[in-house]
Amino acid sequence: MAERPDLAVVVIGFRAPAELVAAVRSVLDQDIPLEIVVVNSGGGNAKALLADCGIDVRVIDVEERLLAGAARNRGIVATQAPFVAFLADDCLAHPGWAQARLQRHRQGIPAVASAISNSHPRNLVACAAHLVTYMRRLPGLPAEKAQRYGVSFDRKLFERYGAFDERMTSGEDTEFMARLPEALQPVWEPRVLTIHRNETSLFGLLADQYRRGRRYGVYLGSVDAEKSVRPFRKVFRDRRNVGKLAKEGLSGKERTFARLSLPIVWMALFAKSLGASVGARYGDKTGRRR
Repeated sequence: MAERPDLAVVVIGFRAPAELVAAVRSVLDQDIPLEIVVVNSGGGNAKALLADCGIDVRVIDVEERLLAGAARNRGIVATQAPFVAFLADDCLAHPGWAQARLQRHRQGIPAVASAISNSHPRNLVACAAHLVTYMRRLPGLPAEKAQRYGVSFDRKLFERYGAFDERMTSGEDTEFMARLPEALQPVWEPRVLTIHRNETSLFGLLADQYRRGRRYGVYLGSVDAEKSVRPFRKVFRDRRNVGKLAKEGLSGKERTFARLSLPIVWMALFAKSLGASVGARYGDKTGRRR
């Protein structure tokens, strides 16, 4: 009999992008059995896209757009493995991604957070995009400085603490983890490495960071009702930390290229801060969390 998978992976797609193929392949290429389901929403035919590339996995295609919380919940319900991980369509699972997660879960850890790697570590724009978005998830950071996202969970946590909020345009994972007691908070495991496909053009970077900032501003406005100027300051003050985190969290040529990208980082942080200010003041119905 085939070994029953202990880890389910929910790959989340939006409008069946071509990048979904590589995301799913990176999960299929892991060296342990996995239960895989693709949840695609907003149109497109993810099943046909994958089948045309010779990939046969379970696909849930939903015509209407699902926010990230709803897509996560669909995947949880559709799977049975005792632990559940998630992967966005613009990401790749690094070799060993699944095995390292399971090692920690089998040690009794209910929630395991992951580090993020840059898809284009020699491109200065991509380095800037990586630092702005993931400066606190660099693989060399110590646990006390790392943000705990990209989390896989023991399925029992959803039975005990409920599902993800399906109405939030961003922050659904933050909201869920806030329900967990301190003893069940995610542990930092940098061996679980997710590769994020970063923007490589300056215009694309600034537009993407503005959108991300706007979603973040909506989240801040919903939980804190902050004045619009405060989200701007909250995001832009990261310029004081990014160089230090890059020095500590990266090494070798990756660190060198990251530090060369700092002028672009400051431009991107300004765009993100502006988006956060606008999002907190006016709201946003178009953003989705990656």
